[in-house]
This record gives sequence, structure tokens and C-alpha cells, in this order.
Amino acid sequence: MKAYIVQSLIGFFAFDEKGKLIDYVLFPRDAKTIVRKLLENKITVEEKNLIQKLNKKGYNKFFSTKKDENYEFDFKSFGLKTFRKEFRRITKKLGFSDIELNQFLSEIGIRLAKQRIKKSVGKDRIVIQVVNAIDEIDKSLNIFVARLREWYGLHFPELNRLVEKHEKFVKIVSEYGARDNIKEKEFLGVKKESMGIELNERDETILKEYATKIKDLYKLRSHLEKYVNNVLKEIAPNLRELAGPLLAARLIALVGGLEKLAKKPSSTIQLIGAEKALFRFLRGRGKSPKYGLLFMHPLIQNAPSNKRGRIARILASKLSIAAKMDYYGKKNISKELEKDMKNKIKRMSE
Repeated sequence: MKAYIVQSLIGFFAFDEKGKLIDYVLFPRDAKTIVRKLLENKITVEEKNLIQKLNKKGYNKFFSTKKDENYEFDFKSFGLKTFRKEFRRITKKLGFSDIELNQFLSEIGIRLAKQRIKKSVGKDRIVIQVVNAIDEIDKSLNIFVARLREWYGLHFPELNRLVEKHEKFVKIVSEYGARDNIKEKEFLGVKKESMGIELNERDETILKEYATKIKDLYKLRSHLEKYVNNVLKEIAPNLRELAGPLLAARLIALVGGLEKLAKKPSSTIQLIGAEKALFRFLRGRGKSPKYGLLFMHPLIQNAPSNKRGRIARILASKLSIAAKMDYYGKKNISKELEKDMKNKIKRMSE
């Protein structure tokens, strides 16, 4: 005999071919427990109990709109339609008043929605926040270091010319303070002939404190960069390997997530970050852009200018495959993609 089994928010119900309710097993009257059971991707105790009860009554064919090996698929949704039609009458027989039932179903619905939203937020959202934080730290560092160079330049102006790298400049000031304390050999002769003003102890202390705070920002930025690298190893290993952690993170951030990036064609990925240039071109006010963020990639930066556009197209094609594999496939094929990409670029150069 055939039985149509329907899963609802309050339990499992079985109907015969004429639409008559033949048996049911209810969930415990606890919204939290029901939500946990509904979100599990396995057969519940209540479902098993109902099937066993039906077997004892002689039912051996079970139909459902739920795709499961225990059921044949109910193409016409007969069981579901019957249940919806009889729902209020059945629940009244079970002792639910309309007000009580509505409140109970609302509570289950809210809990279900919260859990589904929670599951839908992936780690790519964390990557977006962290890479945006890195960019904001970079902006702040540029402002703070410019101020430090100008401020310390009053005391030791020659250091500005001798140390181009900002992080090294900050480190020197934070560690040594006054120029007379600097021990590096390359600065020994220069500091003796410096034309900068002298600092008293209070001047030196505040300068060192300011430089130390900037050094801490560099340290924080480094930690965030390592964190992004580790998260991308987990959620987007192909994209990370081909693009590098920061470029991969920025691509994900600009489109709004890994899923959205995976759905983009390679032609769009090639121009991510070049939207303003593209709009100027469409209005007839500039040249067609060949790349956007992809310019950060070493393969493009190190290539001759007349070949960068073609390399960007090859790179975008492989990044598109990498993003799709990370989101849909979950298999690391980065080595094969990288090898194929480099071979294509090599053949193009010959």
C-alpha cells in the first residue's frame, strides 16, 4: 500500500491515496529542538517511528516531496496539498488553538530564519572586512608617516633622504629617538653634520612614543595580512595561489563575496577596479581599460606595457576558473592552472 508522508513544522504526517490521515508523529513542543531537527540533513527519530508504524499497518511504498532514498518522489505533491488543505482541522484535533498555533509557528519560523542567515554568512565576509581594515590602516599609515617625517625632519632632515622605506624610518625613530643615539654606520657621518635643531628629553620622548604607535600599526597590518592568507587557504586556495592573498581578498571584497566572484565571467574579472576608466571609455572620453586590480599581479607589473593587456586576459581567465573551483568544486587545482597560465604567457612571448 502507498502512503504520502509530509514533514511539517510540528511533526510528520501520513496520508493514504484518498487523502485520509492514517498516522502521525509529532515533534516535542519545543521550538529550539524542532529547529535543530529540521536543519539536520538526516532522517529524524520521529520520521523513523512513523515509517515503522506504517510498516506494521501494511504500508510499504512511501512518497514525499523530500528527496531522500527512503521515498519515491511525489511529483504531483499530493501529500503536501492534502496536508495544507487539512492543516487547521488536524491541528485543532491535536489540541492547538488558532492563537497558540500561530504563536508557536511564528517562533519556529523566526528561529529557522536566524539559523539559516547564520549559516549563509561565510568566511568570505570576514575576508572582506579584514582587507578593508588593511586598506584603512594603509591610508592612516601614509598620513601618520608623512607627519612623522616632517616632524623628525626638524631634528634630522637628512634621514628623510637616506631612508626611503617608511617602515624602516619609523623603526629608527621609535628605537633611537634623537639622532645622536642612532648606531647604524651609514648614518654616523651624516648625523654629526646635521643642520637640524636639537631635541630636549621631553621632545625626544613624545617623538619616540608617536613613532612607536605607528610601528604598532605596521605590526597589526602584518598580522591581518597573515590572517587573510590563512583564511584564504581554507576557503579559496586556488584563487589565493594564483592571485596572491591580498589581490584575491580585494577581488572578493570589491564584488561582495566569493559566490559573486565565482559567477563573474573572466572579462568582468579582468576589469574589476577599472570601472571609472570603463565608464569614461563608454562615454567616448578615454581609452578602453585593459585591467583593473589585476595590475597588482607580478606577471602584469613585470611584463612589457604592450603585452600587459593580453597577459591580464589570460590571468583573468584562470582566476575565473579558480574562483569557480573554490566555490563549487572545493578541489585544489592551482598548480595545474598556474602551469597552464605560464605556458600560455610563454607561448605568447615567443
